[in-house]
Amino acid sequence: METIKPETNIETPTIEPEKKEASTERVFLGKTKDGADVYDREDSHFHAEGGLTPELLSIAIGAIDTKGYTSIKKQVDFDYQIGYSTCVETGPNDDIVFAYRKTENGSRDGLTPMVKNREAKPSNSITVVLRKDDDMSGSYTMKTSYIGEISPREPWDPSIGSERELKESKEFWATHSLVYDDSLIDWEKTKAFEFMSEPAKKLELIRQKTLYAGLFVNPNELYSKAPSTLAKQIRYPHVTTNFKPGIQELHLDQLGSGAKIFAIGYGNDGKNEGLLVKVEADDPVIQQACDALETPHITLSISKNGQAKDTAFLKFSPLEKPFEIIGKYNIYVQGAPREKLENLPETQIL
Repeated sequence: METIKPETNIETPTIEPEKKEASTERVFLGKTKDGADVYDREDSHFHAEGGLTPELLSIAIGAIDTKGYTSIKKQVDFDYQIGYSTCVETGPNDDIVFAYRKTENGSRDGLTPMVKNREAKPSNSITVVLRKDDDMSGSYTMKTSYIGEISPREPWDPSIGSERELKESKEFWATHSLVYDDSLIDWEKTKAFEFMSEPAKKLELIRQKTLYAGLFVNPNELYSKAPSTLAKQIRYPHVTTNFKPGIQELHLDQLGSGAKIFAIGYGNDGKNEGLLVKVEADDPVIQQACDALETPHITLSISKNGQAKDTAFLKFSPLEKPFEIIGKYNIYVQGAPREKLENLPETQIL
């Protein structure tokens, strides 16, 4: 093994799903160079295609120095060929189809380009993505691993966090595809998409690209009333109504509708800082979504290694001076809240 490219450290968006109960049977994958335990995720994204084995993955993990980072994306380079990369460069004359790929417990959220007339290419690299666990153990969960060089997220991925990242993704996947393998395809979901009407396809593509929906507030107004104190101030403060919403939870007809948001509590544990709120929405559909929230809140800021999802678990104390702020219902699509349908990124596959 030769190198681990230092420029591949990245920070992923801090918006994550609510905490789930930890699995009692986590699969241990290995220890990092600095001694952190690494476990597989429940819905494993260990990609054996191309020749990746648990032994090779363990070696790659052992070469990674986490430095305590919350999110890590590393390309580990060996000094000999270890397998084949199934991600290959393609051109306009290649035979490319789009399909939903299977995962351990279901399928991917979006369509992947797969090329039928190309073969996997030799590789001496393994890419590993890790996420630090929520507990205090210092362990990590492997989000994905595959043979080959680092590649951008696919354009539909709702965790894409900026227009720059989306542009890089589109440019890469417009000229790259995975080698076709029908054993990787969720045929039922793929066929269902093919037979959708064009309006239904558009809705499905919007759903794929939506990370969360919520009531967004003006950051200047919010922070003038509640200054943040931790390292990372939230760029688009909001009350989340749904994380990775389904089509029926997008509420596209309600985009741009308003709400009065009353800040009634404050919490700060050094990792997360936020406000407990009550909502009076103009639209009954949005009000119903807010009423279903167990702990409606706005994250103000997080620490260097904090995660915004953990704000819901703060111990909130009543504010001495509660205040009101106006919010608008938006969906967060690939790096920005979208108040109008015409502001959405193009709803084509790539």
